[in-house]
Amino acid sequence: MPKKSRTELLSPYNSIPRKLSLDYLLSFPDYKEKQKEGYPLRTEEELKKISDKYSKREGAKNGGITFEEINEEQGKKSPIIKLKKPTFRKYIQDGLLPKSIGYTNVENKRMALFPNDIITHINFLYYFYQVADSKVIKAFESIDNIDPEITFLDAIEAHSEQTTLELAISYYCSVGDPNIIGVVQEIFANRPEEMEKIIDSINKIEETFREGMNELTSYLNSNTIKFSDLKKE
Repeated sequence: MPKKSRTELLSPYNSIPRKLSLDYLLSFPDYKEKQKEGYPLRTEEELKKISDKYSKREGAKNGGITFEEINEEQGKKSPIIKLKKPTFRKYIQDGLLPKSIGYTNVENKRMALFPNDIITHINFLYYFYQVADSKVIKAFESIDNIDPEITFLDAIEAHSEQTTLELAISYYCSVGDPNIIGVVQEIFANRPEEMEKIIDSINKIEETFREGMNELTSYLNSNTIKFSDLKKE
């Protein structure tokens, strides 16, 4: 059997094994030792501080961080861990980093936003690709064989195309994307009562969303404003 590459051994972004790997990483003896040796690996406090910094953003309900801001934060730690755009795109294409969750305007430029915890994953990828030896890689590979107890929320988010439950339900309500319903039906195929309860809750959210949108649209359509009254830039 041919030897697997490091990329083939990596668990995808937002998967349960990846979440376990991130929890395991920060307490791993080799990781702590490499920090002491001067490798640009972040502490739990540093990662939380960056994630919190970008958890809120004007015009973006779920916060987010741009590619330029990612590299700005990376450069503060060390220039050698800044990412080239082709590498960044490749990580996304391979499912190792998340896709864009929205857009923001920065200096009249429309820029993609990524989840505010993305540097936690970039830190993990740097360690996995550049620092970890073969023994460490084997330890991470064994995580895929663990069968942990996880919350319903973790199970749904790990299988959804969207990065959070809120985003998945938003897509369902706004554009009718059925992914979240399919995910629930797949995960809870052997637990019909839980499946029915969750889908019923999602449909109630969708119903409330529709009622609110109809009320707002009706109000906006029944009132007028002179073009000359519009705010000028």
